[in-house]
Parts: sequence; structure tokens; C-alpha cells
Amino acid sequence: MKHNSFPTPAAPVTLQHVIDRVGANDDLAETRRRDLRSAIMIYSKICGEFPAAIPLDLAAIRKTLDGVVPLQAKVSRKRWANLRSDIAAAIAASGLQPTLKTSGIEPDQNWMQLIAAANDRKVSNGLSRLARWATLRQITPNAVDDAVLARFFSELETGSLVRNLRFQRRNVAKLWNRLVTLSPDQGLGRVEVPAKNVTWQRVSWLELPASLREDAENYLRWCSVPDPLEENARARALAPETLRLRRHNIHLAASAACYGGIDKDGLTSLSRLVEPEIFRAILRQQWEKNGGKLSSYLVGLANVLITLASEWVKAPAEQIAELKKLRSKLGTARRGLTDKNRNLLRKFDDPRLLGRLVDLPDKLWRRAKRNLPNSTRWFIDLQTALSIDILLHVALRIENLSALKFDEHLHWPQGRGKPALMVIRDDETKNEEPLEFELPLGLSDRLYAFRNEIAVAVIGRRPDVLFVSRTGKPRSISTIRVAIQRAVLRHIGVKITPHQFRHLAAKVHLDSNPGAYEVVRQFLGHKELKTTTRFYAGPDTRRAGRAHAELISRLRDPRPKGK
Repeated sequence: MKHNSFPTPAAPVTLQHVIDRVGANDDLAETRRRDLRSAIMIYSKICGEFPAAIPLDLAAIRKTLDGVVPLQAKVSRKRWANLRSDIAAAIAASGLQPTLKTSGIEPDQNWMQLIAAANDRKVSNGLSRLARWATLRQITPNAVDDAVLARFFSELETGSLVRNLRFQRRNVAKLWNRLVTLSPDQGLGRVEVPAKNVTWQRVSWLELPASLREDAENYLRWCSVPDPLEENARARALAPETLRLRRHNIHLAASAACYGGIDKDGLTSLSRLVEPEIFRAILRQQWEKNGGKLSSYLVGLANVLITLASEWVKAPAEQIAELKKLRSKLGTARRGLTDKNRNLLRKFDDPRLLGRLVDLPDKLWRRAKRNLPNSTRWFIDLQTALSIDILLHVALRIENLSALKFDEHLHWPQGRGKPALMVIRDDETKNEEPLEFELPLGLSDRLYAFRNEIAVAVIGRRPDVLFVSRTGKPRSISTIRVAIQRAVLRHIGVKITPHQFRHLAAKVHLDSNPGAYEVVRQFLGHKELKTTTRFYAGPDTRRAGRAHAELISRLRDPRPKGK
């Protein structure tokens, strides 16, 4: 076999070097070289860069591929299925970076017999790569421990493009422990299963002084307004999600103070967090953590602490003024839509993309309803179709969407076959503005059928809430949010959150009716018109500019010559 000798390129090594090496590799057939070069070019298009501008970094490539779906890459599902392996093969063929390949390795007898004896398909499939790698490294099953798994995943991290490594770390550890349980006489050792969620860099809540924690709990209880008739009751109760965020902000502020050099034992109450010097330390630590940049998150944290100082600590006016002065030194966060939201809305200037999103609920509903008799997992897809359809027509906040109840929020005053009415009380909305919408007939009929026919067949009764699991329990906000985002990403190739549907609704209406801010204000439930114009007047300047450009174009057209 002929082997090519390539000179080592000067650093940094890029994907262009990979393409050059693959193209010059005579050990590969011409069609194989073409496929490998094509895989690199497709990845470059995903990144929006030329291959020469993309470093050869397996971890970065894996992260990008893990966050992309075929529609975003603009390739067929068949090509997408081979893309990752072809990129890995191209890098291996280039010889520019060592790669880990275990697919052609046969596990040794110890591993084969152990896994076969377990007679568990999940164990067999989930531990096959570990068994092949361990055989390659001459590691026996009895030697597997936390250190071995750490080495295994370190090599996967640096030498492969294996997808979803974070999930794999937990999954392999769980399956190994399952194998240990199934093989009690083999002398195998259990391993630690990594935490499911990424933990925030915070001082443990229990390590903070008990008096601070007690003060925080009293404050949060007061914010929930358990008794509105109490003499010092808060004027309005905070929503459960807002209370959760308020708790998080207090914990974050206390942790930031500690990381900023304040002795945690001195944080004896919430009043300490809003003392000017400690407040300064909190803001400085968070500002430095953010790379010396102001963020809306930091502004929000500062505002929460100032609110806390005013309504709970009852700090004097001079102290409140000093806190506001410190906050102002950070600068002013840009108001209105973020760059992220503006970039998202620009994508929907393409009428084809907008059309695919508008058609998505119908596509999801028909497919899920067709497949439901075969598996109840499609029950959740039906709800996802309904949720996206509601967001397109009504653009609710996720807190209101996830809490929708039949007979309380959803009514059929004219009976089945007529439009449903959605009613949300003022005490349930963020701005204390009541909402009332008449839903289109098609969506109304699907909601009625879901409750009275489909859900009854799956959970055995008519549900009181719209979003329920296959066991009939209410689903959480997070599961509803994730299902919506995954469905849209998979089917139209765009990442959009439920809240961003509100921005999209404003864009769609203003595109058709420039300047109609009052209608958008009422539709989105904003309390003041200035909130609406602050967010959406920017995009309207582009509409006005487009109208003016069309006017100039008409003026430039040659006038018809008179006879």
C-alpha cells in the first residue's frame, strides 16, 4: 500500500489543511475523497466561514454538530446521518490530529461473556463502545472505576466526534452500575453517576448564615401575600416563577458577595446585601465574570436588590439613592429587542420560512394523530401541535400557556363546532391586564377533540388542564417549553423560544400594518404603548425605509411621453 508523506502545516491547523491533505491522499478512492471534502465544506457552510478560517478543534466541531439539525445544514437526512462520520474520517485521513476509532475492534472474551451474560439490550448497546475501547487499552471489566471512565471520556473528547458526550457520560455510568447489579458474582465495582444538571457556581445555600436564610424565606413568603388583609401586606403577590427567580437572585447575590471578598459569616440578613459597599462588591464580581460587560441579567440583579432594599429592608432614601448611583455607573443596558431577537426576526423575512412555521401545527397534529394508535408517545406531540398553534394565534407568555385549564380559561359558549373563547384574568397576567381571545374554528375543534376524545382514550378521563402527561399529571413549564423548541428546530431548522413567538407576532402584524402599535399593544397585553414602541419601533424604521425606497424608485421611472 502506498503511503503519502505530508509536511506538517504551520500552526494554526484549519479545516482547509484537512481538505488539502484529503485531496492529496492517493490511498483513498476518488469518490471517497470527494465525499470527505464535501463533508468539510458542508460543515463550513454551517459555521458560515471558509474552511481556512475554522480551526481543527474536535471539541468545537462536536459542539456545533450537536446543536444543528438537518434543516439548518440544508442537507438531506440521509446525508446528515453520514456527515459526522465523514468529517471524522476526513480528519483521520489527513493525519493532522490523532483520532480514536473503535468501530472495527472486537471486544475480548472477558467483555463479550460479561455483557452476554447480562442479557440486557440496553447494557449491550450502551456499553459496546466502552467494551471495544477497554479491549484496545487492555483494560479488564474488573478494573473499571471512576478513573477509567474519566480516561475513556477524555479520549472521546479529544479524539472523536461522538455526539452528546454530556449525555453519554451519565448514560454509560448508569448502564455500568446496572451491569454491576446484574452481575453480582463478577467482582465489579460501581461508579459515580455525574450530575444531570450543570450546577451554578454558587456558595451552598446551607453554608450561608441561618439568619440570612430565615430573612430570605420571610421576604419570599411576604412577596407571595399569604394574607392580603395583613397590615403590612404587599400590594400584589409575585407569580410563582417570579418568586423562584427572586430566590435565585438572592442566592446569587450572596454568592457574588462571597466571591467578591465579603466574609459569608457577616451576611447575617438581607439588609447586609444592600449595604453600598457589599452591593458594589456584588456588582463588580458579576461584571468581571461577564468579561467587563454590562448585561440585562446584571441590571436585573441590581434592580432586584434595590427593590428589596426599598420594600423589605426599608433602607433610608439616601441609601437607595447611593445604590441607584452605583448601578448607573455600569452604564445603561440597551432597551428593546436584543441582537439575538432581531437576528431571529430577520430570518422570517423569508416568506417560505414563515409559511413552514405557520403550517407546522397542522403537520404535527396530522402525523401524531395518525401514529397515536401505535404508541401513546404521540400524545405529547399532539399537545405540542396545539401549543404552537396557540402561540401563533395568541402569543401568550409561557406561564399563561402552560397553566391553561378547560372550563376556566378555555370555553365553548356557543357549543361544539363554534369558536372557543380563551379568557385569562388580570390577576394571572404579568401586567395585570385581562386577556380575552376568540380562537379560530380549526384550533377550537382540535382543542375540543383533544379533551373529549383523544385524552379520554389515553389517560381514561377528560383532563382539567390542557398539558398533561400520559399518566394524566400536569406537565411542567420546562417540559412544554423544550417540546416546543425541539419541534420547531427539527422541522423548520430555527431555534425559537415560546416567548419569541410574541416578537414574531408583532413583526407579522406590523409587516402587514406598519405603525399599528396600538393593536399590537392590546394583542400582547402591554400596559403602556411605550413598551410596545420601545421594542418594535426599530424594525418599523426598516419598513418605513423600504416604503421610501419604493417611492424613489417610482420617481426615477421615466415618465410616459406625451403624444
